[in-house]
Amino acid sequence: MEAESSYIELISGRRGGLLAVPGRGLLRGLSWGYGGLIRLRNRYYDRWALPAWLAVPVISVGNLTVGGTGKTPMALWLCRRLLERGLKPAVLSRGYKASQEGLADELLLISRRCPEAVAVAHANRIAAGHLAVNQYGVQVAVLDDGFQHRRLGRDLDLVLVDATRPFGYGHLLPRGLLREPIRGLQRADAVVVTRCDQCPARGLADLDAAIRGVNPQVPVVHAVHRPTGFADLAGRPVHPPARSGLGCFAGIARPEAFARTLADMNITPADIRWWPDHHVYTPADVEVIRSWAREGRLKALVTTEKDAVKLAALEADWPVPVTALRVEIEMLGDGDRILAELIDTMLSEHEEADVHDHAEPTETE
Repeated sequence: MEAESSYIELISGRRGGLLAVPGRGLLRGLSWGYGGLIRLRNRYYDRWALPAWLAVPVISVGNLTVGGTGKTPMALWLCRRLLERGLKPAVLSRGYKASQEGLADELLLISRRCPEAVAVAHANRIAAGHLAVNQYGVQVAVLDDGFQHRRLGRDLDLVLVDATRPFGYGHLLPRGLLREPIRGLQRADAVVVTRCDQCPARGLADLDAAIRGVNPQVPVVHAVHRPTGFADLAGRPVHPPARSGLGCFAGIARPEAFARTLADMNITPADIRWWPDHHVYTPADVEVIRSWAREGRLKALVTTEKDAVKLAALEADWPVPVTALRVEIEMLGDGDRILAELIDTMLSEHEEADVHDHAEPTETE
């Protein structure tokens, strides 16, 4: 985690010193090479490659940068809206750092919070989609982290942008955090700007203008991560943890955003401990946390739901209560209506295309 923080300090420009400038120069050179490969790849898909299509509509949820922007809460939001329409959804994931059960932390959380949805992890997401359709009879697929996964066709492309760190310090990897150039937003059907409550109004207006400077017609929806309560490691709702003597830990991409959410709830941890993103907890890690709680005389521990679903499988004997903060994504203004209309239009167009493809030939044909 220290190495990751040091890297962010370097690429953000906050780190000074004799080695900082040449270090950023070296990363910039590497990013030029990476950028060249990304531009060639995008040109290939834009001009020549034909994506594979599933028999059901596909909604992609993705972003432009590495790190957390709220894709899992967004996937949950979509699954619930699809279920409200009487449709059986599936979430397709590449299964990055999957558990022993074959599910990544995102899918473990989705399976817990929305058990009606089918969660499929597979390195080949086209195969995952066919499996979901043919074996589980799903009627629509949500492609998790799918914006750069262009092999699978999608009917609706939703791109999430974190208002607190929107364009990865303005550079491609590894000089910045951008996976591809910002002009990739031209492919987006809608942009959801997350964590809007953590960004000044002027900064938010400038961000909206920057997005529309790339894609003038794209709908831009504002959203926040809204705390909805606490749960134990098994997912059962519980009372908020003790505010004094509280230890906070997590292994996520944006731990500072988690800490900010707690601060907004007037919760100030007595001590914090961060692990790398997608950290796979082991019994040894559990013992480290247990010792940390005992030696620090902590009265309770709080973590994220993504961490909780992984810790639950270890069935540890915790010396203090361990709770997880539940967070939902909430659309601001008319965001719900805008996204609902996009989903309904997509479903209608897919149904019309399906009817046309299966129409009986006429005599003249």
